[in-house]
Amino acid sequence: MNKFFTIHKTYETTIKDLAEILDCSERHVKTVVRYLDNEGYITWSIQRGRGKKPSIVLNYSLDELELEEAKQYIRKGQYKEGFAMLEKMEGRIQLQFQEWMTSYIASINKSEEDLDILRYPFYETRLVMDPLHAISRHDAHMVKQIFDRLVDFDAETRQVVPQIAHHFESEDGKTWTFYLRKGVLFHHGKELTSEDVKASLTRMMPIEAPLQTIDQILCQSKYVVEFQLQEINYLFPRYLASLKASIIPMDIIDSSNFQDFPIGCGPYQLVRHDDEMIILEVFKDYYGYRPWLDRIEIIKTPFPSDVSVPVLLSPPDASWKAVERIEEGADFIMFNCRKSGHFQKESLREKIYRIIRPEEFCLPVERVADSFLTERNGKRQPSLDFGKVRFAGEIRIAAQQIREGVNHLREAEILKQQLNQNGIQAKVEAVHVNDLKDRRVLERYDLIVSGVALGEDRLLSLISTLTSKRIPIFNCLVPDMQQFVLEQLENIKGTDDDGERMMYYKKIEDYLTDHHVIRFLTHRSHIVYESNDHLFVNMTLDSNGRIDYRKVWKRG
Repeated sequence: MNKFFTIHKTYETTIKDLAEILDCSERHVKTVVRYLDNEGYITWSIQRGRGKKPSIVLNYSLDELELEEAKQYIRKGQYKEGFAMLEKMEGRIQLQFQEWMTSYIASINKSEEDLDILRYPFYETRLVMDPLHAISRHDAHMVKQIFDRLVDFDAETRQVVPQIAHHFESEDGKTWTFYLRKGVLFHHGKELTSEDVKASLTRMMPIEAPLQTIDQILCQSKYVVEFQLQEINYLFPRYLASLKASIIPMDIIDSSNFQDFPIGCGPYQLVRHDDEMIILEVFKDYYGYRPWLDRIEIIKTPFPSDVSVPVLLSPPDASWKAVERIEEGADFIMFNCRKSGHFQKESLREKIYRIIRPEEFCLPVERVADSFLTERNGKRQPSLDFGKVRFAGEIRIAAQQIREGVNHLREAEILKQQLNQNGIQAKVEAVHVNDLKDRRVLERYDLIVSGVALGEDRLLSLISTLTSKRIPIFNCLVPDMQQFVLEQLENIKGTDDDGERMMYYKKIEDYLTDHHVIRFLTHRSHIVYESNDHLFVNMTLDSNGRIDYRKVWKRG
């Protein structure tokens, strides 16, 4: 009717006139008019007196009607239908919807049937919930809620603390014994035993280099497991606090359904995972401290992937404050020294290294990085103008890709532009992270643009970064460089002093930058809005920029 009537203006009309406009029967028009009037979409007034026609006022434009219809779907919990309508609307209307939905979701985060529920919208990320194959921040966040490990790493005390294992010990740093808690149950009811531990970590060994030094895993009893290493390694328990070392029930470890519906022994179990929602419910038989929240409902939205606030898409009012946290880890450019030709010459690496301008890679939520560690910023070697660099041929740039649309193509294109400005031709290709493990693939490229987000155990994350086959660092080094890195890693494993360990790591990083092998670009920062009056407490970011549901509780 928007084609025939102007919004908020009164028109005289009749049921017969409307029937002709809508091309339907007068009886049906009466039903439609009654419904629209009752819902407030129109105002229909019957005029008293002979010859006076009824009047109609349209209270909504067509865009507003569609917006209201989308809201109705959301109110009914029909999120897929509501978002499908939203995707067809103009950007201005989509923004209005996002603002409304933020407020609406906050208003329904209340107890239902004595359950404390946290609902929030978040954009679809196509989660990988198998701990061994988790590669994104989103994956890691969900794994942390569903699974537990033998031990955990306390980021505040910098100590390994018991989790599934109530105690662990080693007399020589080479043989490690872990004693499991009794009665630890998986979500499907099976009790966790040493056999599940052995199966989970045996599965991990071929993929994760730090565990490849395990000589054998022995199940001494139902609740005792022993690891015999090939060498002394006082860092070994910290490897077992890694998310990838999450314990999986051996009876479903090879299940084809495991990826979409994983089973762990963590504080929350997955009860719904489809194209509309992810629902986690507290695991009532959890062996550890029970979380306050009974259920988490994550509503999948079509909002763009650059939305950086997971719970509140925008602050509800001026009383909320924005809190920024700079993430440990960085995007970086790796020079492939193993590929014959260009970058085996350090003089050429240095010239390319110094014409790269990291500040041009920064998004509004990023900061220039000089290291994987934010504490080391301020030591950056300056970019220099060499004029036109003499270079024969074309540089091939690999932009690491996690999944479709989640990659470093933007950064790779900026790098290409900077090279072009200095007279160097370059070509960019997106390459999946798993393909970069293949040396034959890696050796096609001169420069690789990648990125790493460190976990709570920074040192362990750094070691994993240096040794991982997925991350293009170690495999890009020539043998002499690899030997230097391995020597420092041996020093790290041979001491139980964290200060010494970090000193040896910094030697590695300084060596790689001094030899112009790695060029750090940016740190990512996360923003969340907090309010002293908010219903939920501890609604703060973890190291991956997400909410740790286990720590959230509610006032009242």
